[in-house]
Amino acid sequence: MTPMSKATSTLLTYAGALPFWLLLLAPASLFGIDMVEAFLAYGAVISAFMAGTLWGVAQRGGAGLATIIASNVLALLSFATLLLQQPALSAGLQLIVFGLLLLADRIVFAADVGQRWYVRLRTGVTVVVAIAYVAMLYRLA
Repeated sequence: MTPMSKATSTLLTYAGALPFWLLLLAPASLFGIDMVEAFLAYGAVISAFMAGTLWGVAQRGGAGLATIIASNVLALLSFATLLLQQPALSAGLQLIVFGLLLLADRIVFAADVGQRWYVRLRTGVTVVVAIAYVAMLYRLA
């Protein structure tokens, strides 16, 4: 990957974490939209997207059957959090999903020296997102 692609990926990755913080810090309701529901919906979309990246890696032969299964299970779990009608439980489960997605990436790319930058990027952005989730859980308590 070129330095420009890495820079673009890094910028877009952290930009993707920004809505978590904007939704967290927004008033409880804005334009008739519940910000907790929006936060959880965004979390479900992003975690499903990240699960899809695992699927893509597996399809290119970079990971095995366990990765394909994990990507599907984590995407479905994230979707299920939107059906619970218990925001704190949903946020807690989504936080766990993001942690498991990071763990899966770290396992899949453990031996790939060329992807160490990506693992560092994923670790950093997961920390940023996890702190937003902890703050949301505190707000919901």
